[in-house]
Amino acid sequence: MAEPLVAIVLVNWNNEPDTVACIDSLRRAEYGNLHTILIDNGSTDGSREALARLPGFEFIDAGENLGIARANNLGIRRALERRADYILLLNNDTIVDPGMIGALVDTCEADPEIGIAGPIMYYHESPRTIWFAGGRVNRWTGDTRHIGMLEEDRRQYDRVFDTDYVTSCALLARREVLEAVEGVDPAYFIYFDETDVCVRARRLGWRAVVVPHARLWHKISRSMGSGSARYWYHYNRSRMIFIRKNLTPAQRLTSLCFIALYDAPRMVGHFLRRRKLDCVLPYFRGLREGLAVERG
Repeated sequence: MAEPLVAIVLVNWNNEPDTVACIDSLRRAEYGNLHTILIDNGSTDGSREALARLPGFEFIDAGENLGIARANNLGIRRALERRADYILLLNNDTIVDPGMIGALVDTCEADPEIGIAGPIMYYHESPRTIWFAGGRVNRWTGDTRHIGMLEEDRRQYDRVFDTDYVTSCALLARREVLEAVEGVDPAYFIYFDETDVCVRARRLGWRAVVVPHARLWHKISRSMGSGSARYWYHYNRSRMIFIRKNLTPAQRLTSLCFIALYDAPRMVGHFLRRRKLDCVLPYFRGLREGLAVERG
């Protein structure tokens, strides 16, 4: 039987080297029926022109930095137009194991209730150290955490298991799921957008799972910079949108109290100790703007 068509949505922003390395890893994929859609998100470093000349994929020039959520929606719409059976949202700072896509698709094909699947994700610089082996949403603090983070892989995650969310570093979804949830909420710029998709999909009855025999290596925060002022602004902005949109009134209240009474003082102390004063105002500006932004 013919393999289901998998459309891969890949977004580049001023990062040609990592994007090319990711594409090279996709060319070694053991899965045959692939169509890659590359969106350039308003790059200004020459990578847009260089990537547009590469053969073997569909190129879309967004013309501006739309953020990951809106850029992914461009790719999702194109993939749906091409009648893709599955859509893989993939970060450009990743290296894909040759068997990853096939393992994700086979898992979904074996169980019609599985709508979203993701691999075990490792640190690129430490290839056996886990970065993501599933995720949990804490609805009383409005935060998320990665399962297995910083653990050495000892095959402790050896079977397919359910997860609250799959990070969009590598999120495979059935077309029916993305049609039902109407893609990614464009209110997000980056962060929590994939968590929101998974929460909405699970609310509609779909399972989200981690597939341990599917693997990927992630270079971590190449666009935002780990712990940067830009990171904290966007993280908090998206966190507040997620809280407003997906939590009950009681959960929203406890989350806001947690942030105000514990998380914000803790982070200000962290910034002061690390002499990262440039992060303080963006941290609070993200909270404020996330409360005010119109949801998609």
